[in-house]
Amino acid sequence: LPIGVPRGPRAHGKRCVNHIKRLGCAKKDLRLEKVTVTLVGSEFPINVGYTARLIKNFGVRKLYLVEPNFDRRVASVYAAHGADVLADAEEIDFDGLRKRHDLLIGTTAVTAIRRANVDRLGVTPEEVAGYVSSARSASLVFGRDTTGLRNDELARCDLVTSIGTGTGYKTLNVSHSIGILLYVLSKSGLQSRRLPNLGERDMFATYAYELAIAAGMQGHRAERLRKLAKRMTLRSQLDGKELGLLVSLLRKAADAIPGETDQTRSKT
Repeated sequence: LPIGVPRGPRAHGKRCVNHIKRLGCAKKDLRLEKVTVTLVGSEFPINVGYTARLIKNFGVRKLYLVEPNFDRRVASVYAAHGADVLADAEEIDFDGLRKRHDLLIGTTAVTAIRRANVDRLGVTPEEVAGYVSSARSASLVFGRDTTGLRNDELARCDLVTSIGTGTGYKTLNVSHSIGILLYVLSKSGLQSRRLPNLGERDMFATYAYELAIAAGMQGHRAERLRKLAKRMTLRSQLDGKELGLLVSLLRKAADAIPGETDQTRSKT
């Protein structure tokens, strides 16, 4: 029984289930109904099974699998009452994942040492919770059991987060990381953030890239700026209307530069 539920013969009468519901133990957290979990390149059935169990615990909407390489039959043993989550798990690629979610949150134990490593510049799990509460749909993306997500995969995510351990040994088991992040997301009293839609974020980043190229910035620096611009639209707290004004300004500036915009847009 959950902590706080009376034990003993009297606690298990006909009204026991209603008592648990009144405590909220059987109630699904509405904030996690729009959240999914994505596992990339999973190989160990035990971790996938425990992940399915956690998804069932927290009422997460769905489990997605990118390039899975594990035995589902073995994983279902570890999933316990979350075996149905595993049975309903859907194989997908990153393009499909992007189309189905307004927000992708990548996870990594290897954080950026230099500011130039844009792909691994992260936010805290508490900050992630604020973004998720404002998104229409979001997926927590976890990498391989041994090597995690690659840089190119992190680059396709809107945000990156890490769980600090306070020691030099920063790598957590993937299922443990999932449990911690889902707990943080399920906490009450988290502050929502303004979240422009994906199209507005992409457009802002594209025009920032175009202007950088037109101004003579080197290609790799302009690409870094594009990634930063997209992340900035999330962290800036601008709403859709405010970001739309900036997008309009950037578009007019880009269009005013002859011979550059068509070439740069074909590369983005």
